[in-house]
Amino acid sequence: MAKSDFDLAHQYRGTDARSPADPWRTAVAVLAAHARSRPDAPMLTAVAPDGAQTTLTYGVADLATRRLAAWLQAEFGTAPNTVLGLAPVNDVPSVLAVLAALRAGHGVLMLGPADPPERHAEQAAALGVRAVLRTPDGGTGTVVMPRWEDLPEAVPVDPRIDPMTDALFFGTSGSTAAAKLVAQTQGNLVANAAGLGRLHGLRPGDRVLGCLPIHHVNGLHFTVLGTMFAGAHTILAHSFTPFGYPALVRQFRPRIASVVPSVLEALVETWRAPSLPAEFDYFVSAAAPLQASTARAVADRLGARVLQGYGLSETTNFSATIPPNLSEDAYRALLLDTDIPSVGVAFPGNEIAVLDEHCAPVPAGQVGEVCMRGHNVMSRYAGNPQATAEAFQGGWFHSQDLGFLRHDERSGRDFLVLTGRLKNIAKVAGETVSLEEMDRVLRALPEVRDAACIATADRFSGERIVAAVVLAPWADQACLDAPLRARFSPAVLPSRFVLVPEIPRTSTGKVLRPQLRSELVGMPDL
Repeated sequence: MAKSDFDLAHQYRGTDARSPADPWRTAVAVLAAHARSRPDAPMLTAVAPDGAQTTLTYGVADLATRRLAAWLQAEFGTAPNTVLGLAPVNDVPSVLAVLAALRAGHGVLMLGPADPPERHAEQAAALGVRAVLRTPDGGTGTVVMPRWEDLPEAVPVDPRIDPMTDALFFGTSGSTAAAKLVAQTQGNLVANAAGLGRLHGLRPGDRVLGCLPIHHVNGLHFTVLGTMFAGAHTILAHSFTPFGYPALVRQFRPRIASVVPSVLEALVETWRAPSLPAEFDYFVSAAAPLQASTARAVADRLGARVLQGYGLSETTNFSATIPPNLSEDAYRALLLDTDIPSVGVAFPGNEIAVLDEHCAPVPAGQVGEVCMRGHNVMSRYAGNPQATAEAFQGGWFHSQDLGFLRHDERSGRDFLVLTGRLKNIAKVAGETVSLEEMDRVLRALPEVRDAACIATADRFSGERIVAAVVLAPWADQACLDAPLRARFSPAVLPSRFVLVPEIPRTSTGKVLRPQLRSELVGMPDL
């Protein structure tokens, strides 16, 4: 019997996601195992905005989530497909709430704490959410969870969980189109966490420093769940502050730090007399494109590598990443001395291909759509079967990202390079141009602090490009034209430069092009 596109998109090297080759364990079962073997080992240290620190051991985390899971089951039952909402922040109660809901067998809709109530209500209604939880320390929600210390000892009903059971729901960023609700399974969580452990060699005693918000996939899956799965110690800052971050590095001496490019850019500009501990191996950067100039600055100023990764909510967390064991020559060629730093090779547990419009692989070096399949691929877009079917056409998940494979002779491996988004392509007077490529050229200029381009309709040329630019205080707009003329044909050059105070971005650094477009089109003469 021929396999469906859905089944093929969830295979990894011939193994179906419903029956992984390794003995299957839930993330919470792994927590319980660590609690039995190493109850006093630190699992999580959360650092509040005022610097106060709270440390949670594996034993206490297991006890707390048992009690909270039993309370959740008493309040909301044990029926399958029960979904609860939560707007978590980077603190201990939020982490416990997520783990307790997973332990109870409930799905969790991850809401942005700063999102407007209307967006929360819309997403909750789309999933039939039973209630939006609020932790005892405050936040957004209609049902306040008790403190675990105030609950009696209890053992929750063991829910019937398999790899395809719903676990987490994330709204996509909507940076290029309307946001969708991504359904991640219990198996997705385990596949991503296990892959992180293998890739980075995570082990008990390791410390991973994170500052990214846990209501996003990278903050939750890498910083919290992946580290917990390995029995390591998460240092979770409430948020990034350029002057507080170095103090955390000095105090906790992490082996790995999870960041986004804007964090690295702030560190190289503000960290006076930087010094990384001997235990420190590298930064892992994802969520937004890393500029080669940023990677070079980190190497020069901090003496560290940046392992760029790439993934989507639809692939749980990571789909590709730079290998930690890359030779110095290969690292320099792929990340430092290049126009576009590579995002690496396929992440463990998933496969990557660059395909044409007929789902056929394109030769190395040729641009096509980046597609993935494996155990980390989402189950669906919740409530949107048409978008789900389109995403899995041909047995691959279609990312709508454009890129090409670059063969590295030193390692014998193919490295992925991203060039843009399918929907971030403009057609000007019959010529196709990548808005991201134009963004990169502008951002690489020393006079430019940030930049992003949009395409607007034009009756004569089909579309025209408008560039929004954040200039350095000392710079002049006249510096922008020549570098673009050196890279693009005159026909596709921006018809106008608009100086703006900032480029709208998501909290993980992605350009919110629809929002930028709405801001710019209201301006005179546009």
